[in-house]
Amino acid sequence: MIEVRGLSVDLGEFRLRDIDLVVEDGEYLVVMGPSGAGKTVLLQTILGIVRPIGGRIVVDDVDVTDFPPERRGLSYVPQNYALFPHMTVFENIAFGLRLRGYDEGEINERVRTFAEIMGIEHLLHRNPMTLSGGEQQRVALARALVVDPRAILLDEPLSALDKSRRIELQSFLRRLHSELGFTAMHVTHDYLEASLLADRIAVMFDGRVLRVASFQELIEDPSDERIVEFMGMDNVLRGRAEKVGNGLSKVRISDLELVTAYEAEGDVVLVVRPEDIYIHPLGKLAPMSARNVFRGIVESVEFRSPVHVVTFRIGEVRLRSVVTRQSLEELGIEPRKEFLLSVKATAVKVISQ
Repeated sequence: MIEVRGLSVDLGEFRLRDIDLVVEDGEYLVVMGPSGAGKTVLLQTILGIVRPIGGRIVVDDVDVTDFPPERRGLSYVPQNYALFPHMTVFENIAFGLRLRGYDEGEINERVRTFAEIMGIEHLLHRNPMTLSGGEQQRVALARALVVDPRAILLDEPLSALDKSRRIELQSFLRRLHSELGFTAMHVTHDYLEASLLADRIAVMFDGRVLRVASFQELIEDPSDERIVEFMGMDNVLRGRAEKVGNGLSKVRISDLELVTAYEAEGDVVLVVRPEDIYIHPLGKLAPMSARNVFRGIVESVEFRSPVHVVTFRIGEVRLRSVVTRQSLEELGIEPRKEFLLSVKATAVKVISQ
């Protein structure tokens, strides 16, 4: 377990500010945020590369704040993997074991075991500089895990790979974590990567951790406009709210009025997930609990595997919904056709006011 308590760092033009964060035993925590948010600085401070001006770092109940990096029991996979070009793959993986004084028999056994786990046993004699990016990443992971660290910290380890290789290795990392159960802290600016890998996500902006939650929780209730913008969410709306009692408010957005299960007054920012907008044929609305029912005209239909994204125009407002191919055909959805749309009040999220 890694515990960060009130951690602050001053690098002159940049500061980490009073960060509290816990990585549980066996958890894969992803630290996500835009460039310049402080993700790498946080990682390097936990590792002992950067010294904090305040706060504590605790690893497995031991305060390591003042320990040098080599005494913290943590492994590091940097963005460029930092493999040694004058050593073979075998020697790279064995490097940490030799520093720790393992005998040659155990070194040979552990290196070959982890090489097999990583699927690189046939590369042990090679120079790492002759390998592909994906193969180099597996060598770096083997070197980090072979020493049985308390946790492994990865700094954007997939960012240098092309898209197809990146997707393949995301799946590999998730499978590897499931099999070995190591504790991991992984930095990325890619929210899709975070969604595939993370048990929980810590979202960072401007040297602060805004929120720690599962990807599903972030999608369902993002809570902060910066998170919404960073993740590129659809249906972000600005309007003016007025409380109407019973824990509800109505929000006017140009030609559209929505009821939300949030109490809000004044200018607000809303988000409605496309999955929460239901489409019905005109005149065929079944009884339902949705408080928001309104007409929308289909402006466009776009295929985004595995669903279709339908953009509706409601006066000056644009809303996107998602449907399967079957629903698209059954409802006869096509541009310029009009439909009834319904949204529950609980699905209209107020993220800023």
